[in-house]
Amino acid sequence: MLADGFTTRRGRHGALIYSRCGKPSAPRPPQRPPHRAHLRRHDSDNADYQVILEPQATFVGTVNEDFAVESLQGDIFQLGNISYRILRVEQGRVRVEDAQGQPPTIPFWLGEAPGRSDELSNAVSRLREEIENRLGAPSATPTSAARTDPDAVNSALKFLTPAFATPSSPPSAGSSTTSAFRRRRPCNSSAISPPAAQRSARCPLRDTIIFERFFDETGGMQLVIHSPFGSRINRAWGLALRKRFCRSFNFELQAAATEDTIILSLTTVHSFELAEVARYLHSNTVRPLLVQALCAAPMFPARWRWSATIALALPRFRGGKKVPPQLARMASEDLLTAVFPTRSPVPRTCRAELEIPDHPLVRQTIHDCLEEAMDIEGFEQLLRGLESGAIRVIARDLTEPSPLALEVLNARPYAYLDDAPLEERRTQAVMARRWLDPESAADIGKLDPEAIQRVRDEAWPDATNSDELHDACHG
Repeated sequence: MLADGFTTRRGRHGALIYSRCGKPSAPRPPQRPPHRAHLRRHDSDNADYQVILEPQATFVGTVNEDFAVESLQGDIFQLGNISYRILRVEQGRVRVEDAQGQPPTIPFWLGEAPGRSDELSNAVSRLREEIENRLGAPSATPTSAARTDPDAVNSALKFLTPAFATPSSPPSAGSSTTSAFRRRRPCNSSAISPPAAQRSARCPLRDTIIFERFFDETGGMQLVIHSPFGSRINRAWGLALRKRFCRSFNFELQAAATEDTIILSLTTVHSFELAEVARYLHSNTVRPLLVQALCAAPMFPARWRWSATIALALPRFRGGKKVPPQLARMASEDLLTAVFPTRSPVPRTCRAELEIPDHPLVRQTIHDCLEEAMDIEGFEQLLRGLESGAIRVIARDLTEPSPLALEVLNARPYAYLDDAPLEERRTQAVMARRWLDPESAADIGKLDPEAIQRVRDEAWPDATNSDELHDACHG
């Protein structure tokens, strides 16, 4: 491809090297000055903006392009452990000054970070299981679900404090962790009946996955999967499930995935048995389904641009200057349309199959999405565990989201598996109550006896004659 280039509507481009393949006896033509495109550093470009500290003009770091473009003069943000005030935003640069320790006025920028490794996911699951075993099963009575044997709490504290304490840890860190863990078990919700809560009061582990479903304010359903396998596997599971639902109901869903949870925002047209969701995907057929799903996902254009830049199909420099990020994206979209025309964002049915071209850049982009952004091998192993019964599934229909579901309900755009913006997310329709342990909730819900007596006195009729008494008795 580097020798022949690629064809666009404006002619052939990208023939960057000379090849004598197939012409061993052909004389080599006169050489022009070497093309400098292959001599420059062509790695993946995230189009980050440089942060320049004034008046020293010192480079202090980079911020995401979206963060830089949407910032205003005077905004304060934190980079590392120092806060900076934005002076002005230029092309590719954000000029700042020291904010003298003032608190940030805007949140941290968005970006993609490496997902949790399989080893770390195993460690998190072992820690949860160890604490759960030491705390024991909670009481079957909802009002005492948060009460645990003091000896069990002390055992968990003795396990946590010497194993994970650091010199900077506060003395109450172990107690806070144990208390939060005891309250935040997904199945420890008052929406579950006491016998069910006693049977299923567990946190998601490597061998136990919890499915929960609840309704939002619009009447739609939210399906949350508590899967502690890391964002790479959860991202693959969420995309594949989203594609399966789209094909089954011919309706585009909103989905998001974090390190511990997956959420699918359903509508009133979806009706299914919750436990059956674990069998919607099969390890033998999930790979082609996931390829179809990722080609329409927002991650595909970004990794396509990176692959095309590394392959020298898109130059990073032109005329001695770096190509602006917006122009590089436009060129990347034009190249993607020329190579992969069936992916163009035209209205199409959810059941339609994408015809994937046999092109080296397309194959490389799909490989990067499957192996880097996601973990297809780990996902297939997870499905095999579900099929064999090695991984247990607990399905619960709740009246409100569990405490552990609040993380994915409030997930930021980096967790989204579709291109719907934050203000259009169906998760915004979930009315999440402030979660408290049952004892505190019972105290808050108690009525003041004096208030009850005062309301009774006000409601008692003050009749002065028989007619008023008759009206009061008959409403």
